[in-house]
Amino acid sequence: MSSATPFESPTEPVPTENLSLRSLVHSVALRPLRFVGFWTGVLAPLAYPLLLYGGLDAQSLFVLLGVVVLNIAGLLLGRGYSRHA
Repeated sequence: MSSATPFESPTEPVPTENLSLRSLVHSVALRPLRFVGFWTGVLAPLAYPLLLYGGLDAQSLFVLLGVVVLNIAGLLLGRGYSRHA
């Protein structure tokens, strides 16, 4: 009888060149970008009440729409951010 479970994958050597390059790109470029995106997505909604309190004229509406777009972009960009990773 085999002790292997159907959930185990066969062990195959992982190419270290791609792994090191991938981890380098992740640590240098993607992680800070996700950090900024995450916190932009979290903090951008704090501007909504301030913008709505003053009333919506043409300029305020334009700024509000810009903050909404910034919020959505931040949420999408920071989607994979994890503080513990």
